[in-house]
Amino acid sequence: MTCPVFIGGAPRSGLTFLRLLLDAHPSISCGPDTGHVALTMTAKNFEETLGGLHRDHFLLEPEAVRMNFAHAVSAPMNKRAKTLGKRRWADKTAFNVLVFEQLARLFPTAQFIHVVRDGRDLAASLLERGWRSPTGVLFDQCASPAGAARYWAQLVSLGLKTEDDPALAGRILRVRYEDLCERPEKAVRAVCDFLSEEFEPGMLRLEMRNQALAGMELDTPDRLRRPVNMEAVGRWRRDLRREDAATIRKAYAPIFDKLGYSRE
Repeated sequence: MTCPVFIGGAPRSGLTFLRLLLDAHPSISCGPDTGHVALTMTAKNFEETLGGLHRDHFLLEPEAVRMNFAHAVSAPMNKRAKTLGKRRWADKTAFNVLVFEQLARLFPTAQFIHVVRDGRDLAASLLERGWRSPTGVLFDQCASPAGAARYWAQLVSLGLKTEDDPALAGRILRVRYEDLCERPEKAVRAVCDFLSEEFEPGMLRLEMRNQALAGMELDTPDRLRRPVNMEAVGRWRRDLRREDAATIRKAYAPIFDKLGYSRE
């Protein structure tokens, strides 16, 4: 398999949308979330706390340990790609954004895509989802506009920090959800160029495919099987109170400005 691709960003930023677009490419397999982030974090903990233990007591050099963890992380994606007859894979897991740097160490040739969305639209989407803990309590990010915006800002800030990491220079691309909706061919061509893949027009025809969805992707299956559209762009104007939207924009102005979102 050629170099893998890891896609991450705040949930409800359009990650599944991009996944479906990429999975339609004849050379790229991009399936549902694999849940590998905990394993990737374990790899980091091993590296930081065990030091040379594996080398000194089990004759495992650091490179062998890295390869073992990389194999464990990549096994589901490799299997899916081989089953589909595709030569490379991409992994769409929202919380990849928490471990981009560790994934870069596990996979020295990997490429990364940071998906972002207007925090006001994302807040409206999270409030609509109403996700709850196993005890039935609303998660903070779904309980109020302020909680949703705080959640968005924390995750986007991690992604932006990674974008500035010299170790990932040239290996990470930021993609705006709005660009995928408003100018889909241009945006997807840019993604393909970044991945050194040929653009395929069929990637944009979501309505022509009945791709399998899983997990939280099943929250909005109808939206993911329509033609590419802009119905969710600017939804904050109808779904948030004007004063809440203004408060969010003001509280996180530097992030909005860096991502190019309007001051209105």
